[in-house]
Amino acid sequence: MDFGLVAANVILIVFLLLGVGLTLFTLPGNFVILLAAVVYGFYEGFSRFDAGFLFALAGLFVLGEAVEFVAGMLGAKRQNASARAVLATLAGGVAGALAGSVVLPVLGTVAGAVVGAFVLSYAAEYSKTGDREKSARVARGAAAGLLAGTLFKLAVAVGMAAALVARLAW
Repeated sequence: MDFGLVAANVILIVFLLLGVGLTLFTLPGNFVILLAAVVYGFYEGFSRFDAGFLFALAGLFVLGEAVEFVAGMLGAKRQNASARAVLATLAGGVAGALAGSVVLPVLGTVAGAVVGAFVLSYAAEYSKTGDREKSARVARGAAAGLLAGTLFKLAVAVGMAAALVARLAW
């Protein structure tokens, strides 16, 4: 058993766990996973982590980021939200995630993002229409979409990590 290979595998797994953890904080964990895969590919000569596999991982990375980015906005838009409310969903999600991270790491980040998207989309829609019922529908749609996008991105992170571990040689 080659000690260098085992050490490289353990280091990769640590970075994969870090990437999944960062994704829980709505930080760029999937990018960390992709970067770790490329670095490991350099180490092992791109025999197990070849270009096709790395491009597939990059595609998953882009898909996860895109879904997370637009899911909350689409959730609001499904409820016929104004453009103001759609943009407020994005801003509220980011601001809420930052505030939630300070209060309670991991769960606070996700909860903060959902609450921030809800509050700002509600406020934006209400300031535009003055309709409380519609504003509440828009806010619920925004919050549900943001939560779904975050969970999708987390699932992508876990899938990327699992695919990488499955290809390791011990």
